Amino acid sequence: MKNVKKYAKISFIWFVFLLLYLVILTLLNYFQIIKFNSISKINFVVTAIIVLILGILNGRNAQKKGYLEGLKLGGIIILILFLLNIILFRKFSLNTFIYYIIILVSSTISSMIGINLKKK
Repeated sequence: MKNVKKYAKISFIWFVFLLLYLVILTLLNYFQIIKFNSISKINFVVTAIIVLILGILNGRNAQKKGYLEGLKLGGIIILILFLLNIILFRKFSLNTFIYYIIILVSSTISSMIGINLKKK
């Protein structure tokens, strides 16, 4: 039960950061500060940064096996994104699959970094 609460908290934090980011991005697009064509690239970078930060925080809270904690975190985030993708867009492409793999790898690597930062 403790692990479920931990991952629910991290997932909630990720979701809140993502929603705040999307509101800011929408406002910037509405006022034509950024172009619509560049939004997908910005989304990719910001989502990867958010996952990296949460992975480091997750790794710092882990006791051992940072890669496993990162895989769990990445799996939860990918599951949420996959469900939202299926519900909202009803499509799945190679680009989406590559995006999910990058999220999984970044969460795994950042959790390993986070667990090593804790030991210092």
